[in-house]
Amino acid sequence: FSTGGRGRDPAARGSALYLKPDMASLSTGSVNFPSIVYENHPALIADLATAMKANGVLPEIEIFDLSHLHTARRLADAELLGERPHIQFVMGVQNALPAQERLLDVLLREAKLLFPQSTWTAAGIGRNQTMVMDWALARGANAVRTGLEDNIRITRERLARSNAELVGLAAASVERLGRRVAT
Repeated sequence: FSTGGRGRDPAARGSALYLKPDMASLSTGSVNFPSIVYENHPALIADLATAMKANGVLPEIEIFDLSHLHTARRLADAELLGERPHIQFVMGVQNALPAQERLLDVLLREAKLLFPQSTWTAAGIGRNQTMVMDWALARGANAVRTGLEDNIRITRERLARSNAELVGLAAASVERLGRRVAT
């Protein structure tokens, strides 16, 4: 469930949390995307976290920058997040975290210090999707993220036929790296 708001009225971003999805995204900071600012004002972040807590929704903390982890920690200290959020490192967005393996290691170390009980994954955007997923799986990620929202291509020359094709490739990566696909 997304509370992301690129192009949406900030007041509407958490308007469906009353439906009590199992999990919803919570971006804990702003980031400059190539053509827009993905604005996440501190008051909006706190409001979304409060609504998630009130509705029993597990936050998926979207990390576009190291400072976003520390914002999440402050929210937890204010009892707006539990001690076991799901953390997702978003890598490969221009003007945000580059898709670099050494940066994933830095982020993961910091996350384990701040949230030792959290679950986590890393999402590679565009051509970085499979590479970042493999790095995350090799480091014990609890989940993978794939799909047309983040990547529309199988190769530089070929578009994915469907989300199912991307999911199939992700499942193959999971199995190739000795992990089990959830059913």
